[in-house]
Amino acid sequence: MKRIALFALILIVSTGLIWAQEMSKGKGMSKPRPKEVLIKGEVVDVSCYLGHGAKGEGHKDCAIACAKAGGALGILTADGKLYVSLMPDDHSGGPNEKLMDHITHTVTAKGMVRSKGGVNGIMLTSVEMALGKDTMDN
Repeated sequence: MKRIALFALILIVSTGLIWAQEMSKGKGMSKPRPKEVLIKGEVVDVSCYLGHGAKGEGHKDCAIACAKAGGALGILTADGKLYVSLMPDDHSGGPNEKLMDHITHTVTAKGMVRSKGGVNGIMLTSVEMALGKDTMDN
Protein backbone atom coordinates (compact mmCIF):
# COMPACT_ATOMS: atom_id res chain seq x y z
CA MET A 1 0.00 0.00 0.00
CA LYS A 2 2.87 2.38 0.80
CA ARG A 3 4.38 1.72 -2.64
CA ILE A 4 1.16 2.68 -4.42
CA ALA A 5 0.85 5.88 -2.38
CA LEU A 6 4.50 6.76 -3.07
CA PHE A 7 4.07 6.05 -6.78
CA ALA A 8 0.93 8.25 -6.92
CA LEU A 9 2.71 11.08 -5.11
CA ILE A 10 5.68 10.91 -7.51
CA LEU A 11 3.31 10.89 -10.49
CA ILE A 12 1.39 13.93 -9.22
CA VAL A 13 4.54 15.92 -8.44
CA SER A 14 6.12 15.03 -11.82
CA THR A 15 3.02 16.04 -13.74
CA GLY A 16 2.85 19.32 -11.85
CA LEU A 17 6.51 20.11 -12.56
CA ILE A 18 6.14 19.37 -16.27
CA TRP A 19 3.01 21.52 -16.48
CA ALA A 20 4.74 24.40 -14.65
CA GLN A 21 7.73 24.18 -16.97
CA GLU A 22 5.53 24.29 -20.09
CA MET A 23 3.58 27.26 -18.71
CA SER A 24 6.80 29.19 -18.00
CA LYS A 25 7.86 28.68 -21.64
CA GLY A 26 4.54 30.06 -22.81
CA LYS A 27 3.47 26.79 -24.45
CA GLY A 28 0.47 26.38 -22.21
CA MET A 29 -0.72 29.95 -22.60
CA SER A 30 -2.81 30.81 -25.59
CA LYS A 31 -2.00 34.22 -27.04
CA PRO A 32 -4.79 36.02 -28.85
CA ARG A 33 -4.18 35.70 -32.57
CA PRO A 34 -4.70 38.86 -34.58
CA LYS A 35 -7.60 38.69 -37.02
CA GLU A 36 -7.40 39.72 -40.65
CA VAL A 37 -9.48 42.86 -41.11
CA LEU A 38 -10.47 45.12 -44.00
CA ILE A 39 -9.92 48.87 -43.65
CA LYS A 40 -10.48 51.78 -46.02
CA GLY A 41 -8.62 55.04 -45.87
CA GLU A 42 -6.08 57.46 -47.30
CA VAL A 43 -2.41 56.49 -47.46
CA VAL A 44 -0.46 59.14 -45.54
CA ASP A 45 3.09 59.86 -44.45
CA VAL A 46 2.80 59.19 -40.71
CA SER A 47 5.42 61.71 -39.56
CA CYS A 48 4.03 64.70 -41.46
CA TYR A 49 0.43 63.77 -40.64
CA LEU A 50 1.16 63.52 -36.91
CA GLY A 51 3.42 66.59 -36.95
CA HIS A 52 1.17 69.04 -38.76
CA GLY A 53 -1.80 67.25 -40.27
CA ALA A 54 -0.29 67.07 -43.76
CA LYS A 55 -2.13 64.77 -46.15
CA GLY A 56 -3.78 64.81 -49.54
CA GLU A 57 -2.58 65.56 -53.06
CA GLY A 58 -0.80 68.78 -52.02
CA HIS A 59 1.51 66.77 -49.77
CA LYS A 60 2.18 63.90 -52.18
CA ASP A 61 5.75 64.82 -53.26
CA CYS A 62 6.86 65.34 -49.66
CA ALA A 63 5.22 62.07 -48.56
CA ILE A 64 6.98 60.14 -51.34
CA ALA A 65 10.34 61.67 -50.39
CA CYS A 66 9.78 60.87 -46.71
CA ALA A 67 8.77 57.27 -47.46
CA LYS A 68 11.80 56.74 -49.75
CA ALA A 69 14.01 58.04 -46.92
CA GLY A 70 12.53 55.43 -44.56
CA GLY A 71 9.60 57.32 -43.06
CA ALA A 72 6.56 55.25 -42.12
CA LEU A 73 3.39 55.20 -44.19
CA GLY A 74 -0.03 54.48 -42.79
CA ILE A 75 -3.72 54.41 -43.59
CA LEU A 76 -5.97 57.12 -42.18
CA THR A 77 -9.62 56.05 -42.00
CA ALA A 78 -12.60 58.38 -42.41
CA ASP A 79 -13.21 58.27 -38.64
CA GLY A 80 -9.66 59.55 -37.96
CA LYS A 81 -8.05 56.28 -36.91
CA LEU A 82 -4.46 55.90 -38.14
CA TYR A 83 -3.00 52.45 -38.90
CA VAL A 84 0.78 52.40 -39.26
CA SER A 85 2.06 49.85 -41.77
CA LEU A 86 4.11 47.10 -40.08
CA MET A 87 6.91 44.88 -41.35
CA PRO A 88 5.60 41.42 -42.27
CA ASP A 89 6.46 38.72 -39.69
CA ASP A 90 8.46 36.84 -42.33
CA HIS A 91 10.45 40.01 -43.22
CA SER A 92 9.59 39.43 -46.89
CA GLY A 93 9.39 43.15 -47.62
CA GLY A 94 9.50 46.55 -46.04
CA PRO A 95 6.49 47.99 -44.25
CA ASN A 96 5.94 50.63 -46.98
CA GLU A 97 6.24 48.27 -49.94
CA LYS A 98 2.53 47.70 -50.54
CA LEU A 99 1.64 51.39 -50.00
CA MET A 100 4.25 53.27 -52.08
CA ASP A 101 2.16 53.35 -55.26
CA HIS A 102 -0.90 54.54 -53.34
CA ILE A 103 0.37 57.60 -51.44
CA THR A 104 -2.53 60.12 -51.05
CA HIS A 105 -5.02 57.66 -52.62
CA THR A 106 -7.92 56.04 -50.84
CA VAL A 107 -7.33 52.31 -50.59
CA THR A 108 -9.03 49.22 -49.30
CA ALA A 109 -6.48 47.18 -47.39
CA LYS A 110 -6.51 43.76 -45.78
CA GLY A 111 -4.19 42.82 -42.98
CA MET A 112 -3.58 41.78 -39.42
CA VAL A 113 -4.18 44.59 -36.94
CA ARG A 114 -2.09 44.87 -33.81
CA SER A 115 -2.73 47.58 -31.23
CA LYS A 116 -0.75 48.47 -28.15
CA GLY A 117 -0.42 51.60 -26.04
CA GLY A 118 -2.82 53.53 -28.25
CA VAL A 119 -0.88 52.77 -31.46
CA ASN A 120 -2.60 50.85 -34.26
CA GLY A 121 -0.48 48.86 -36.66
CA ILE A 122 -1.46 46.76 -39.65
CA MET A 123 0.59 44.01 -41.27
CA LEU A 124 -0.76 44.31 -44.80
CA THR A 125 -1.65 41.28 -46.90
CA SER A 126 -3.25 43.21 -49.78
CA VAL A 127 -3.91 46.79 -50.87
CA GLU A 128 -6.21 47.94 -53.68
CA MET A 129 -7.49 51.27 -54.88
CA ALA A 130 -10.86 51.92 -53.28
CA LEU A 131 -13.86 52.29 -55.53
CA GLY A 132 -15.22 55.81 -55.86
CA LYS A 133 -13.43 58.93 -54.79
CA ASP A 134 -9.60 58.88 -55.19
CA THR A 135 -8.80 60.80 -52.01
CA MET A 136 -10.68 61.34 -48.79
CA ASP A 137 -12.01 64.73 -47.70
CA ASN A 138 -9.14 66.90 -46.48
